[in-house]
Amino acid sequence: MIKAGSRVKFISDTGVGIVRSIKGNIAYVEVEDGFEIPALISDIVEVEIEEENAAIVKIGPSDPKPSAGGAASATAPAGSPRKQKATVRGLNNYGRVTLADDYEDDEPIDLSKLRRSFAKSAEEQVDRTPAAPEKAPWEVTDYQVKLLFVPAPDTDKPAEAADLEAWLVNDSSYTLFFNIARREQRAAGAYVRTIESGTLNADSKQKIKLYRRAELAEISTLHISLLPYKPTAFVPRAVEAFDLELHPLKFVRASNFTENDYFDAPALEFILASSDELSDNAAPVIPATPAKPAAPKPAPAHKRSTRDEEVVDLHAEAILDSTEGMSSGEILQAQLARFTVALDGAVKSGHQRRIVFIHGVGKGKLRYEIEKLLKRNYARLRYQDASFAEYGYGAIMVFLK
Repeated sequence: MIKAGSRVKFISDTGVGIVRSIKGNIAYVEVEDGFEIPALISDIVEVEIEEENAAIVKIGPSDPKPSAGGAASATAPAGSPRKQKATVRGLNNYGRVTLADDYEDDEPIDLSKLRRSFAKSAEEQVDRTPAAPEKAPWEVTDYQVKLLFVPAPDTDKPAEAADLEAWLVNDSSYTLFFNIARREQRAAGAYVRTIESGTLNADSKQKIKLYRRAELAEISTLHISLLPYKPTAFVPRAVEAFDLELHPLKFVRASNFTENDYFDAPALEFILASSDELSDNAAPVIPATPAKPAAPKPAPAHKRSTRDEEVVDLHAEAILDSTEGMSSGEILQAQLARFTVALDGAVKSGHQRRIVFIHGVGKGKLRYEIEKLLKRNYARLRYQDASFAEYGYGAIMVFLK
């Protein structure tokens, strides 16, 4: 409905304006150049907002500045108000965006296409890379436990000469029951004495003990037990109990103390457990037929042999063609089988006086199982650590005669 203030356009002429007043059936329309033109209400229509926007969008560059006495003045009848309107509008609209009739022949713009174009452009800028699905708590299996020896904070000595603090680091999503004990040897037999035990939360660390420099030469072997769990549903990991051999020379070499993610000071670092290793004791979701331990190579892997001494390397890569698909338990059984075959053969042959088994450092599991076999099946044979100068830290010498 047309009323005062309505924006209208002429049916029989070009241009738009605003209705200033209405008297009867006559509306007085103010056009863009300030003139008021009387018009029958039946000769004008109200301009819809959408139609006006479309008209504005289709307008291109502004009109060239018309010359005096141009075509606009020539085409309108003399003395006509429309002549004055056209002439004045042409002059005043230079550099302005209007609904002048000069643009009526331009191709109209389809607003719906513009909207689709803008929407498509915005959509192309959105990163459509699918996000990695977040794992449920029971699917997170990261597991790593370390023992670090760090210089005491109140010392100004270098790490290889300072007193050291032992820290247990649980760098995993599992909570950890732990027991750290010192293995001792007495006349009555071997036993362990607990140093520290307790519960260690996920992603946390705990100080175990401060070792004075003089004590470090007497540690020798630590017996460590680890039981990882979560208070909710979780993938089970193996309960571990093993010996960690700590040779005194490890604490006096500066190169053994390196930068780490847990302390500002350099530390001597031991990995006690890691999710990179398969847990042979973890309960499977679907029971599987246990695989048979891989048979050791028939040809013994010797570092060197003499008339008095034979050397056998028990590293997995030395006795097995491949460890692919094997659990840590299966590899251990193959190593113990190689140990038994080599020791039985040396005892029966009677040629050597002693035999050296290179078992490596690692977690000390293989060394622990070898000692158990020696005590149970070869009680009459003596054994001791092999020469560090010749074989490094991880070797045991068995005397056959």
